[in-house]
Amino acid sequence: MMRLGNLQLRSNLVLAPMAGITDYPFRQLAREMGCGLTFTEMVSAEGLLRKGGSFLKIGKGEHPVSVQLFGSKPEVLAEAASIAETLGADAIDLNMGCPAKKVVKTGAGVDLMRFPEKVEGILIAMRKKVTCSLTVKIRSGWDGTQINAVEISRLAEGCGVDAITVHPRTKEQAFRGRADWNVIAMVKRAVRIPVIGNGDVNTPVLIQKMFEETGCDGVMIGRGALGNPWVFSPRLSEPPDKGTAISLEERKRMIHRHLSLIQNHYEERNLTPEIRKHLYWYTKGLPNCTVFHSKLSCLKGKEKLEQAFHSHFDSIQRREPCQ
Repeated sequence: MMRLGNLQLRSNLVLAPMAGITDYPFRQLAREMGCGLTFTEMVSAEGLLRKGGSFLKIGKGEHPVSVQLFGSKPEVLAEAASIAETLGADAIDLNMGCPAKKVVKTGAGVDLMRFPEKVEGILIAMRKKVTCSLTVKIRSGWDGTQINAVEISRLAEGCGVDAITVHPRTKEQAFRGRADWNVIAMVKRAVRIPVIGNGDVNTPVLIQKMFEETGCDGVMIGRGALGNPWVFSPRLSEPPDKGTAISLEERKRMIHRHLSLIQNHYEERNLTPEIRKHLYWYTKGLPNCTVFHSKLSCLKGKEKLEQAFHSHFDSIQRREPCQ
């Protein structure tokens, strides 16, 4: 259990915000598997001000859910946070970790970490506008010579932030190299509010290792949850490695559930790319997956994709090559 301000979570495992991935179906599946808090995809504060409810959709009964905002203007971020709370967000998160050029060049994302005074103004403005939990997600720093995660974390705590998520890579690393969990441990020792660790976690074994090595209060899982919603399940003690820990029947059941959520959420014209990418992740590492993935890239329409999926699983169960 973990508490973020006035928000009590049933689990200390958190689904990371991921562009193009953490839509309603993905968030719902993570919740069903035991995830304590899900995040929307990163939301532009400017866009939310312009479009309001048409720009951010939170499902009925979808709680708890956090909305991660990105931007660089205190007044815009504060107003966007207020709108998100009105639309149903249980928590608001300020993104200070995105390394994408199109975000950084606007002064948002990880670029904010270079300007502590600016961060202070933003967080004070946001804290005044919302009563729900307010959190931040940061990186180690800009590059190897500018590691300031501890400084930013202390500043955020002083501004009334309820929790900090640390992805211990620099902006220059992006998603390359190994995450330095020592940075998470340093932040945990420096502040009194909850610290959530993030980076290089995709199995229950690694989750436990992060808790033990860093002392963090929660673990955020991003890419490690792709095709692997079982990572949030407290009943698993071993990772789903090439289908050995998760049976084919369980994998098929999960795929069917996910595809059902996708079909109920998206219009017909958007189904193919959504189904295709998730089938790719769910079958990665299974026998003959390379052949199956090549086949997926050529298919269009949910019926053909589902037929290919069933054929592939039947071939594995018969121990025959996928045709």
